[in-house]
Amino acid sequence: RNILDSSLRDKICKHVHLARPSRCYFSNGTTNHQSNSTSTSGISPPPLNPNDTSATPPTTKPPYALTKEMAFGIQSSTELFVKHGVGMQKLKEIAKEDRDTNTLVHRWQRMMEAYLGSQVHVLAGLGYPPNENGLYLYNQQVAMFMQNTDPDTQEKLRIGSRDIWRSVLSTAFDIPLTEITQSEMNIVQARDAMFRVSQKMQSNEILDKISNKCATLEKTGNSAMDMAMKHQIVQDSLVHDVYLGGNPSLVQELGFENGEKGYVLMQCIMAEHQNDPLVASYVGAGMMKVLVSAGIDMAEIEAAAKAMKGS
Repeated sequence: RNILDSSLRDKICKHVHLARPSRCYFSNGTTNHQSNSTSTSGISPPPLNPNDTSATPPTTKPPYALTKEMAFGIQSSTELFVKHGVGMQKLKEIAKEDRDTNTLVHRWQRMMEAYLGSQVHVLAGLGYPPNENGLYLYNQQVAMFMQNTDPDTQEKLRIGSRDIWRSVLSTAFDIPLTEITQSEMNIVQARDAMFRVSQKMQSNEILDKISNKCATLEKTGNSAMDMAMKHQIVQDSLVHDVYLGGNPSLVQELGFENGEKGYVLMQCIMAEHQNDPLVASYVGAGMMKVLVSAGIDMAEIEAAAKAMKGS
């Protein structure tokens, strides 16, 4: 299948950082489940502990549904933390590090951790579990709210979340916000770009490289650890071989400068179109092939998605 069930695609894309990192980023009445999913980039954040309930008393219950006031309040509070609070401090620490593309994946993961950590902190105050389950529940409620609210509210929330995401990238990678806001793609260009990314992901060269690296891994006896190591290989390959590999690199062919800055700008722009069905289908098709080549059990991913739904 090229067009995947949304929950399964989210679990797959958790390890594909192809675009942005938050479920707070609304577009066309839907949400991007990026807190426990991915984007168009290929890098995922370090996983939150789904069993960690230490920050929430057993009697605390999350809201049954989101209201308009809650949706804007969560967005505003998240913005406060990432622009002025601990989230901002963590993002600035990342920006101080050397800009070496070899550490790009790690720094992106830390950026996601800072961003999602701020969101988790806000949600915990409303009774959501302070972990991946809480984020998942919140995004389920966001999706329902966005389907039923008016277009003006949808657009205000989408713009607000987009601006937060831009601010996060600008701070973590020390890119002037003006450069981010001035870089745009229309939907036709975005579909063409994601098609080319997907095709390169599915090329024999990339799939063979991932397969060979994963095949040489020594098993630890811990299936979760083994899968995590394979995911790391996938993430590294997506960034360094798919996007930044070659001369010219794919980011250069798509009109961006080579290296980290071009990669980050492309991810930010693609976030505008990540919920487009055709773009999503390209992401899903490419990731399916990549994960299979890595020897990652798709049934296990699907079972994890179902378990998350039922939790």
